[in-house]
Amino acid sequence: MAAFLFAAAARAETVLTFCYDPYPPYTLGTGSIPSGGLKVDLLDAVMERIGGLSAVTVLLPWQRCLAQAKSGEADGILPLYKSPEREAFLAFTEPAFQQTNTLWYNRGRFPDGLAWSAGYAGVSHLRLGMVNGSVIDPEMEAAFSARNRIVKSGDAAGLMQMLLFGQLDLIAIDDAVGRYHVGLNGWHDRIAAAGKPVSSRMSHFGLSRASGAAAYLEEFDRAIRELKAEGEIGRILHSRNYSH
Repeated sequence: MAAFLFAAAARAETVLTFCYDPYPPYTLGTGSIPSGGLKVDLLDAVMERIGGLSAVTVLLPWQRCLAQAKSGEADGILPLYKSPEREAFLAFTEPAFQQTNTLWYNRGRFPDGLAWSAGYAGVSHLRLGMVNGSVIDPEMEAAFSARNRIVKSGDAAGLMQMLLFGQLDLIAIDDAVGRYHVGLNGWHDRIAAAGKPVSSRMSHFGLSRASGAAAYLEEFDRAIRELKAEGEIGRILHSRNYSH
């Protein structure tokens, strides 16, 4: 009887498919299924608070992930920034956490550090790199693009290599991503963050309208509120599993 009830419960559970691109430390792994990551762990924590639901995450190229959520092939996307274009096909949850983007530089190139408190005018002549498809700050992109072509790369690790070899002067990337790669590769004495953040925005889970997953918006919001109240989101984001 116990086995029968367990099988019946398993059949009744709804499994949602979320997607994201390979983006350590938010998603880790080289195959289609991530081995972990901050945003993957956050989704797992939310799922533990919602009865009758579970979720899996698949790793896809970013534009394909967006397309699948738009068509309903994927049920949702791990926390991402809101935009009017995305709101047309995603129902966004309450803010999950804040993501910060920072300029990073080669310490050998700027031994006295890099200050840009006066704004982009003092640094926009430098060669800037960004992750392809990243959304950081339109004002920053306009300022740098007016003087030089912004170099786009498929991943942050590649940009940091270009920074180390003098092919770029600055890179603009997510702060957690920068800290992860610097720590992973032991680059603390070679690469540093430049003072104040470029931008800081809240990220939200996106639930596909086409797949019907948007119907779970209220349950996601409740789970996120509970996790925040208990300090669990902060514990996940500062997990030692993703620090080096």
